[in-house]
Amino acid sequence: MQTTVNGVTCEYQAVKAGDADTILFLHGWGGDLNSFAGAYSAAAEWGVNCINFAFPKTVPESWSVYDYAACVRTFLIEVGAENPIIVGHSFGGRIALILAAQGLCKKLVLTDAAGLKPRFSLRKKLKIAAYHRRAKCGKPLDGFGSVDYNNLDPKMRAVFVRIVNARLDRLLPFIKCKTLIFWGKDDRDTPPYMAKRLRRGIKNSELVFADGGHYAYVDSHFEFVNLLKSFVLD
Repeated sequence: MQTTVNGVTCEYQAVKAGDADTILFLHGWGGDLNSFAGAYSAAAEWGVNCINFAFPKTVPESWSVYDYAACVRTFLIEVGAENPIIVGHSFGGRIALILAAQGLCKKLVLTDAAGLKPRFSLRKKLKIAAYHRRAKCGKPLDGFGSVDYNNLDPKMRAVFVRIVNARLDRLLPFIKCKTLIFWGKDDRDTPPYMAKRLRRGIKNSELVFADGGHYAYVDSHFEFVNLLKSFVLD
């Protein structure tokens, strides 16, 4: 299904189960409805409402991570699914953190979520400094930037940079809902220290490390689904 929210087109799937709780799945950057297909299909059998949401591929150049969060918030209002249980992976975790801090979710599940200030190695710091020097001088930036950045349309690159540079650490004390943190032991994109920081920062939270990398919910699919089911139905 498609809908227009805040001027952008979004895709979603939904399973209705009456007055039961709603689980909202928010995928990572560059993902789509297939990203959470396994968990979404499993959850659809638990007697709850399920929504698998896909972020728009193109948005206005002025958008920030908070505009994405506002888009999801408007969508939830329009479909009558306020106060859902939110499951967010990577970029979707950024949006989930914002909505949770605003008191807009009943429970929160973060799996290899992005949004916290990273630790940079000396090599990384030097590369960032070189990038800024070349950008300031108007020199070509070939060889710089992540795969996600380089694969983007130039109009979306400014949005991506704005999102990556948004630090959400300050939001953690405002998250009051029960939270499950599910993380890959070998995650290199959002390393395990970030999971531990989330655990310390979110008072009512539980941390589970699983086998796998940045897509732990796929790498340890059955463990994730079983934990999610217990968490949702508890």
